[in-house]
Amino acid sequence: MSQATTVEMLVEVGDVPDSYRHHARQLTPGPPHYLAGNRGRAVLKWYLLAREDDPVPAACLDEARDRVAMEFARGTLLVPYGMGFVVLHHSTPLDYLIVGAWRAHQELWETLYVRDARDGSAFQRMRPGENAPTLCVWELAPVWHEREAWVRYLESPRDLAARRAWLDDVLHGQV
Repeated sequence: MSQATTVEMLVEVGDVPDSYRHHARQLTPGPPHYLAGNRGRAVLKWYLLAREDDPVPAACLDEARDRVAMEFARGTLLVPYGMGFVVLHHSTPLDYLIVGAWRAHQELWETLYVRDARDGSAFQRMRPGENAPTLCVWELAPVWHEREAWVRYLESPRDLAARRAWLDDVLHGQV
């Protein structure tokens, strides 16, 4: 592609509205979520993601933890290695409950639940589709951190000490 063509293409893309102002969000690790069900046990790291001036409501957190526990107990939420993480993103107008489970050694599988943040309705499981949303810029920060933590675990002896190190390896702060 010639330089002129590149410039012509760049003129036609990236039109984020001038009114948009990007801001940081606060990422806070919560206590791990220990799960038991008919397919075994699991531990999920837990992250809360929200604007500093609009934290995750306690009722939202309780409902999210209950939903994950219920789905795992039923066997409808799979965590084959028993290790993963959750990002509970309180946003406007939706709350996102993102469960990442490690499978097939190096694969991260995502289960997504969404609810209306304004009325506090129940989280509904989303089915992936064509051109479906995956992760926003804020959610990518804990996902990347968890990718790095998983690689450290895979390169470790994968013993009890390594599992504890993985569980303690969390990201905190503005993203």
